[in-house]
Amino acid sequence: MADTVSRRAFVAAAGAGAAGVALAAVLGTNERPRAELGSHLTAVRRKGRLPLDDPASEAWLAATPILVPLLAQQIVPPHLEELAVETAELEALHDGGELGFRISWDDPERDDVDGLAQFRDAVAVQLPARAAASPPPITMGAPGAAVHILQWRATWERDIGDRAEVEDVYPAAVHDVPPDAILPPETSELYYPGHAVGNPLSARVRTTPVEEIVAEGFGSVTALGGQAARGRGVHEGGRWRVALGFPLARGPSGEAIAPGERWPLAVAVWRGDRGNRGGRKQYADWLELALEP
Repeated sequence: MADTVSRRAFVAAAGAGAAGVALAAVLGTNERPRAELGSHLTAVRRKGRLPLDDPASEAWLAATPILVPLLAQQIVPPHLEELAVETAELEALHDGGELGFRISWDDPERDDVDGLAQFRDAVAVQLPARAAASPPPITMGAPGAAVHILQWRATWERDIGDRAEVEDVYPAAVHDVPPDAILPPETSELYYPGHAVGNPLSARVRTTPVEEIVAEGFGSVTALGGQAARGRGVHEGGRWRVALGFPLARGPSGEAIAPGERWPLAVAVWRGDRGNRGGRKQYADWLELALEP
């Protein structure tokens, strides 16, 4: 299990992975290095727009992947009682103006519909909003120690291409004609209060499956008014591959990130078929992210 990996074994494996990458460079091989356990992730610099809309792009072959052990979230309730995803593969690229990640993990089921006792697959990355001597609490920051989070949702991915309707979730459901089919737009909007007040969960049209938020601890999640993040996820062969990223300038989400800098990075994964939602998630504690100059 991931939470039984000893620190000595973890460090040894990370060192072996670094040695393997160095050996490959000396021998001049073009083979992609195998992902090894590690706590240090390098965002490789490349030219051209990052392939955040294509997690299968060959451009990701330029990145150096690491394997990250995940832990069941048991710091604060509601706890995750049993680990559903033991490891995630993580890699990063940047182009000097945007930072992107690709995260992969095993999941035999594609869960992209929300309903009663039906939960979505999801993944998130978290960085501090501001540079500091030590990272904020892993629990989504704390008052005065904000974090910047990007969360990809499988349900939002489906919304972009094939939005789930009530009949998809509850095939036997019977409902009347929707208000917007018979009422003027300004009147029908009164029947959709979430959409009327701009709640991103109630959006009728989505352009990205990624939500960009800031937080200062549990229960303080705030969606940014201007969403600059983008990404895409693909489920194939019992495995998710999700690309997501954001501008290095960041703007309202935090201080700018510059090439050559090092920042803490954390990751969380949810498996819908195992009842994962909210705080019931797998997570990796703070890693070190270094951006190539």
